[in-house]
Amino acid sequence: MRPQSIIRFEQFYLGGTAITIVVQVLNMLGLFGPIRTEELAFATLLIILTIGYGLAFLFWYLIARRASNIAKWVLVILTVLGLFGNVPLMIAQPQTEFAYTAVMALILVLQLIAMVYLFRRDAVEWLRSRGQHGVVDVSAFN
Repeated sequence: MRPQSIIRFEQFYLGGTAITIVVQVLNMLGLFGPIRTEELAFATLLIILTIGYGLAFLFWYLIARRASNIAKWVLVILTVLGLFGNVPLMIAQPQTEFAYTAVMALILVLQLIAMVYLFRRDAVEWLRSRGQHGVVDVSAFN
């Protein structure tokens, strides 16, 4: 059975990813946030988004379901790089885009909370053992 920290990682990570997808769709429709996709063809944008979210779900699967410690570290590195890339962009946003900036900050916070759960003791032990050792739910045997 997966430890509680991995379950919490999964909840925060997938929650942040879901919010990101909703924001991206609203942005593409011109309903929320700055329009930065006008230069790209729609098909190119869909390919980029499919690859990006495909990788996001691949990392989720490898970490939360397959107990991959390597995927954990790759995701942590990518998250830190994204943090350094997105924070200056959020600071540079005009005041008219405050709601968009607030939602993007919320997404970053959710991602960082998810990363913290990967470094809790039960998650570290579970990932180190490749999912072989974990919390056993004894109520299943009652």
